Amino acid sequence: MESQKQFLVKAWWPARKRLRREINRRANASPLKIELPALRVKEVDLWNYAGMAKGLDSNSREQGYADPWNALESMARESLVRAVDAFNFLEDTDLSELAHQHAHEVAALVCGIFGCRIEYSDGSYWDACRLSLMHKRVGMSAGFTAARRCSICEEDIDLCPHLLDTRYEVRVERSSDGTCSICGRINCSHGDGELALVYPHPVMDEGRIHEVTLVRRPRDPLARITKLELDAALLARTLGGNPDGRDVWCHRCLHPCAGFKPAPMG
Repeated sequence: MESQKQFLVKAWWPARKRLRREINRRANASPLKIELPALRVKEVDLWNYAGMAKGLDSNSREQGYADPWNALESMARESLVRAVDAFNFLEDTDLSELAHQHAHEVAALVCGIFGCRIEYSDGSYWDACRLSLMHKRVGMSAGFTAARRCSICEEDIDLCPHLLDTRYEVRVERSSDGTCSICGRINCSHGDGELALVYPHPVMDEGRIHEVTLVRRPRDPLARITKLELDAALLARTLGGNPDGRDVWCHRCLHPCAGFKPAPMG
């Protein structure tokens, strides 16, 4: 614990302080007033970075963030999610170890710069760390039945007249939650009411789950556990006392990898 504390003090906290200072300087100051030595870049790169900082500030305000720092943290945490997803897809390939190392590097940056709290809800502490859960090689396989509807006419896709390899002209519509009828996303470039050429695809409807089985290799690589309840007694012994709902910071991502833990299967 002491060596971890020293590492935070000597490495990550100064980096965090410098990063905040530089972001504030580049996002709020006029590009003409930014000192070149502080940026440590060539003059030709100065204008590009100033534009990027301005764009980051503009994007953060559009997304409802108070300042670019919040936008940067959100992007960093999303990068960790994507890094773990990449490992789950590449697990059985030659790129698995590279993806594993990359996930550790992204997690260390997120933890070291922004910090991570252990989730507390429903009277319990939960392990919701994407990197920690990535090392528990267990997933879920669902047994279910569902009807397959055509994305264009909403009829049974095996009986409707639309062919999967043919594009059809469809008018863009938005559902009550803003989902686009063309691509299924909320934020997209399709304008409500415009016409677009699309391929039909099956849409699951009337889904009914019959059972869920824990497996080592789920058919969907992303069908993974999202959080696990922590043992209260073990947590209290580790911390030297019961935290009783207080914030508990986690720094496991700054430790060396302890290896994977395959799930015990019957």
